[in-house]
Amino acid sequence: MWLDESVAFYKRDLFFTQPFVNTPGTLGFSPDQRSIPFLPHLGAFITNPISRRPRQPASSRACLPFHGGFLLHTGLSNPGISRVISRYKRAWAGSPVPVIIHLIAESPESVTEMVRKLEGLENIIAVELGLHPDCTPKSLEAILKAAFGELPLILCISPEQIPVLLEPIKALHPSAVHLMPLRGLLPNPEGVLIGGRLYGPATFPMMVSAAKTLVDAGVDTLAGGGVRSQSQAEAFLAVGVKAISLGSMLWQVDLPTLSFDSAS
Repeated sequence: MWLDESVAFYKRDLFFTQPFVNTPGTLGFSPDQRSIPFLPHLGAFITNPISRRPRQPASSRACLPFHGGFLLHTGLSNPGISRVISRYKRAWAGSPVPVIIHLIAESPESVTEMVRKLEGLENIIAVELGLHPDCTPKSLEAILKAAFGELPLILCISPEQIPVLLEPIKALHPSAVHLMPLRGLLPNPEGVLIGGRLYGPATFPMMVSAAKTLVDAGVDTLAGGGVRSQSQAEAFLAVGVKAISLGSMLWQVDLPTLSFDSAS
């Protein structure tokens, strides 16, 4: 059996005072209220993805529009965990909202090292683990075991990973699952197919359906996708998500468009 029954994972509840968080990759590494005036309206600030070592932008990075949204491919560039902590730990500690650190789970060894560096830092309430698209149940168990420590663990998966990983997730009991944007392929202007995350209103029906699948399975879930109105936010709350994750709308946010307070 892939699940080692001698390994115990303990679910730790997460509580959000506001029903919104940001999708990782949308607001940077630092919760700076000067550049993010709506920061106090979020239940938590989620950092850009962070790896063990520095990563450069993808050579094929692109933002490709399609009817109803766009595909984004970046390569998840970042300075690496040590430099990110050095630069931003004071901003995390002084943030008006709690901080969730999003880690790229490249291997169990890298996850262990990164999580240990984060333990004890102020105002960090959880660690998110971004999984490889081809993550298997056995790999998932190894990554969770490597990450287990003082901080609650949130697993980030895409809707297409649910059929493979739902049963292992139910058995391993992470604190929550963050449903990430769908993945897709689009041709660039040269006709080369580029893979990336899909953002925009067209993703809304599929993301609500995927969120309902997780919630109905008893998994505490953070989810969003395509939210552009109060009624769409309420649809996610109606299926039972713990918090709604907002992505591209935060790059052109107009607070009157979405009433944060009335959605709570």
